[in-house]
Amino acid sequence: MEIYNEDILRPDYSKLDADIIGVSILTSTARRGYEIARKFPKEKVIIGGVHASLLPDEALQFARQVVVGEAEEVIIDVVEGSLKEAIVYGRPVQNLDNLPYPDFSLIKGYKSPSSIMPISTSRGCPFDCTFCSVTKIFGRKYRFRSPGNVMAELSSRNTNLLFFCDDNFTAYPQRTRALLELMLKYKIRNWTCQVRCDVAEDDALLSLMARAGCSVVCVGFESVNLKTLMAYQKKQNIHDIIRAIQSFRRKRIKIHGMFVLGSDDDNENTAWDTVRFSIKQKIDTIQMAVLTPFPGTKVHEDLKKQKRIFSHDWSLYDGQHVVFNPKLLSARQLQFSVIEAYAKFYSLSKFLSLLIKLHFRNAMFRFMGYRIIREWIGYNRKMHWLPQV
Repeated sequence: MEIYNEDILRPDYSKLDADIIGVSILTSTARRGYEIARKFPKEKVIIGGVHASLLPDEALQFARQVVVGEAEEVIIDVVEGSLKEAIVYGRPVQNLDNLPYPDFSLIKGYKSPSSIMPISTSRGCPFDCTFCSVTKIFGRKYRFRSPGNVMAELSSRNTNLLFFCDDNFTAYPQRTRALLELMLKYKIRNWTCQVRCDVAEDDALLSLMARAGCSVVCVGFESVNLKTLMAYQKKQNIHDIIRAIQSFRRKRIKIHGMFVLGSDDDNENTAWDTVRFSIKQKIDTIQMAVLTPFPGTKVHEDLKKQKRIFSHDWSLYDGQHVVFNPKLLSARQLQFSVIEAYAKFYSLSKFLSLLIKLHFRNAMFRFMGYRIIREWIGYNRKMHWLPQV
């Protein structure tokens, strides 16, 4: 068996000789995934992943079979041919402790991590935000690995730079506390996680997170526009956001604020309002995603009915390209307001200011953000992907 990730190593596909070719795709990588699938006889190809699960009939045009949802309990039967249906529906894994730890060394060209190692400890989310496809894939009921099982994986990794990629690391506080106590005991330090604002209501849990080595929280603030928060069904308000920020800062936990811009209640000032809010509240780093109508989400259904989606080039569905006509501003205005707001937050002047104040970590992230924005603008101008509408 050979595993390839094109971000690490792109193989010479003409030299690959395999009985089965498995391709896993997100929406933003679907176009490339289909290009890879075309390089092989269709009867050899199996496609899975989030995008294929949401649009299995589309994926089936390029494959013998498509696996929808969680594949762990059906993939062997698919590969061995005992499941012959064109579209195979996976089953949610009820006991996540039964799953083996991901072995990243199986990926060709993989090197021992010098950057952050992803750790997944749960599946599912009950909140069902209108722009998110997580519940369509993993359901609205949380499923958790046990603290002991997670700790065993952490102990097996050769890095202390960890990212808990669960949608909400503190979803079940009792279980989170048990895991944190183990991490404290075994001196696991310097890790990042994703949380909701409501974790700020539990000061004892936040304190334990800080003592157990949490260095950064990635928080889905989503918007500084109350109407937008309501439209997203986010179940939080601006006061909740500010209170959470203050709580994290008191614990000396750095904040990566995540926002989604482009709702029907956002206007040409919203991106600037977001940057001003982030600077005023001293958020360390930010991510401003453009609202993206991923297949299977309520946002997609609504915009499709209103005939406002103007591009189905899946490679643009990456959260940074506008593919629909907003309500209160043009697509071009939305695209460029986000670019300009990013440039303001990740400016060289902000980088130098932090450097002078000896805030080296934040300065490094600001400079990284500056370079990423410059490269993004250059690449998209070259590809003529900046909107013309």
